Amino acid sequence: MIKFIDTRNSEEVEPHPELVSYFQETQKFNTALPESFLEGNEFYNITSNIEQNIFLINRLEERGLLKDSNRMIDCGIGLGFTLFDFYLQSLDSKKVFSFSGIEKQKAYIDFMKENLIDFWKDGIDLIEDDIMNHSYKEYDIVYSYSPYRTTVKLKEFYEKVVSEIESGSLIIENANSGIGHGDVLLTIENLERIEIDDISVFRKI
Repeated sequence: MIKFIDTRNSEEVEPHPELVSYFQETQKFNTALPESFLEGNEFYNITSNIEQNIFLINRLEERGLLKDSNRMIDCGIGLGFTLFDFYLQSLDSKKVFSFSGIEKQKAYIDFMKENLIDFWKDGIDLIEDDIMNHSYKEYDIVYSYSPYRTTVKLKEFYEKVVSEIESGSLIIENANSGIGHGDVLLTIENLERIEIDDISVFRKI
């Protein structure tokens, strides 16, 4: 059985049964992606450190960082495993959530629609597009696992996001305990770093 470690107190946490089922379904994905994508500046199907996200919705709520209604997007959703974890967490929250995932690889989008969409119970908006083409002005929480391999491209992406989201909106990055590859989020202006246990999240000033 899959178990996670809550890194705040080193206790074992059993994941939601639906999350386990979702993960098992993702293991059936075996579609080849374009070689140019695999060799480019982008990462593909990186499963975030789920232990870092344990109870994160609740932790954000406890610290007053959530709005009454929260629109969350996963930039480079892949097969949606991490966002589905947040979706399950949100079901126990007093706040209202809506979820979107943007992904430019049709193979991922098609697999999700054919094999995973029923898990969401109509709770996901899938967007087939490049993350640099999308506008983020309508979102309150932007989630990502450093979608670019180079700091230059990553910084360009986050500068775009910050220029579009409203003040008070959050950026949650999974890589490098929340600050991204190359500590990139520490270099972006108009962001406030907020430490939550052993990770950082960022709020637009």
